[in-house]
Amino acid sequence: MLSSFATATSSSSSSSPYESSPAWWKFNFITTSCATLATSFLPSTAPLAQNTSLSGTSSAVVENRTNHIDRYYQSFSNGFNHDNDDSLRILLFAESFPSFTSGITRRFKEIIRRLAKRKHYIHVITGCKNASLWLEGHDYLQEYVTFSILPSTDFTNKIDCACPFLFPNTAIYFSIRRFSPNVIHIVEQTPAAMLCGAFAKSLNIPIVWSSHTNIDFYLSTYIRSYAVKMTRSIYQYIRLKHLIYSSINLTVSQDFADYMEHTGIPRPVLVWKTGVDSELFNPRRRSSVMRYRMFGTLNNFTHEQMDSITLFLCVGRISPEKNFEFLSLILDRIPSETFLCIIGDGPYRHTLEPLFPTDRVYFFGYLGGEELANAYASADYFIYASVSETFGQVYLEAMASGTPVIAAEGGQLKEFFINSEHGYLWEPENIESAERAVRLAMKNRDHLSVQTRQQALKHSWDSAADQLNNVYYDAIKKNGKHSEPNSLIVLFRIFYYGFHWLVCILLALFLMAPFVKVSSPLPAATQNTSFTRKKQQIHSTKNCFHLDDT
Repeated sequence: MLSSFATATSSSSSSSPYESSPAWWKFNFITTSCATLATSFLPSTAPLAQNTSLSGTSSAVVENRTNHIDRYYQSFSNGFNHDNDDSLRILLFAESFPSFTSGITRRFKEIIRRLAKRKHYIHVITGCKNASLWLEGHDYLQEYVTFSILPSTDFTNKIDCACPFLFPNTAIYFSIRRFSPNVIHIVEQTPAAMLCGAFAKSLNIPIVWSSHTNIDFYLSTYIRSYAVKMTRSIYQYIRLKHLIYSSINLTVSQDFADYMEHTGIPRPVLVWKTGVDSELFNPRRRSSVMRYRMFGTLNNFTHEQMDSITLFLCVGRISPEKNFEFLSLILDRIPSETFLCIIGDGPYRHTLEPLFPTDRVYFFGYLGGEELANAYASADYFIYASVSETFGQVYLEAMASGTPVIAAEGGQLKEFFINSEHGYLWEPENIESAERAVRLAMKNRDHLSVQTRQQALKHSWDSAADQLNNVYYDAIKKNGKHSEPNSLIVLFRIFYYGFHWLVCILLALFLMAPFVKVSSPLPAATQNTSFTRKKQQIHSTKNCFHLDDT
């Protein structure tokens, strides 16, 4: 949402062929309104890009799904029974999808594979122009998965965020009417996602809405400090106005579910469990070749030295909210026989790199698939300073690889992590606590490695897909028997819910967008003054200890 509002107010030149000028908002609102009114009376019957013909699921099928959704699920079993293999038509609205890389996209790749194997037909509306390439080489996916690819922008030079954004567009309505889904799954609360929710509500189609990102936390990074409190209240109001449309609301950790309920989201917000591919992420993938690559080409270490130096790994999108700067403070506190490899990329990288010593840190860039799995397994420890995660897929990937975790303490870790059993946690922003956690972990890696792997094996994508499969059926059941509303009712609902959407967008445009920081990341020569001062204090403390020892 923040990214889209930044674009609407930014006057800088377009950096992408998919990026629109501010005038787009006025034009798109007019065309959206007119085209939607027309299509409400004359629904399109044009075929989708791929064959998605399927007989509708009867209400009897839905009535057979009597499983209870348990929000407090157990880690060892999913608590659901599966006795019905009838197909559903599922429309997934997700602005981020492969080739964009994030924990959210990895989750949906795994889930869609498993839903397709259940012979559910899935239509994805996304802003990732290469999304359909993901189907290549998978015959069963090509049969059951189709796409609507709509205009988007990556915001590389607009804001410290590289997430694609899907513009509000009449094609959303066309896709819904053509595909005729049994249920719509909407991801996050961007303007386009909320418009999709308004269309789904107008057509009386059950909605499952999943929230994966802690935007409330991100506001302190991307909004000017004096306006954070106001914009947070406005965002929470906008989120509430749309999530009440849902038959079922999901998120990925109990900690964030509790927070959402505290802000007014109807109870219960269900916890959608996360899995990990324990075959891909596996200790057996430990590789000397990959380990040597993780030290980079600028360091002249011998193989013997690289084998003996403790290698820390950090994986993630390089952006301000991930708190990478704190890792440089930790490096100043721990022995010199340690090295940090950072895997990932983002617009903040050029600002971040000068903060780290080149002889102890290597920015690897992007890795994926088997190479990423090899990197996890080849490191000695996984270290992560972010406190903004709602779950953090990287933790489980490291644990499945047998790599102990050292991280800032966060509520999301309560789902699967036990301090001193699977690694060590530090108190956020407390450098002494972080140093203590690192030193404790370095004393018993072998024990931690075994425990982390065993814990990760309790979390599977099959279980997560099973749970979502039941959530879809329960959402349909909760929504009641679906009947096609007549044109006048659809028209009234579009006006009603469209008006609510428009009010929320105007609130965001006038009371949030003006306070968004839309400048590009600071140049390397410009560094945060308070951060520099903190590093100087650490060096002064170290020098004092050295003099005392002498």
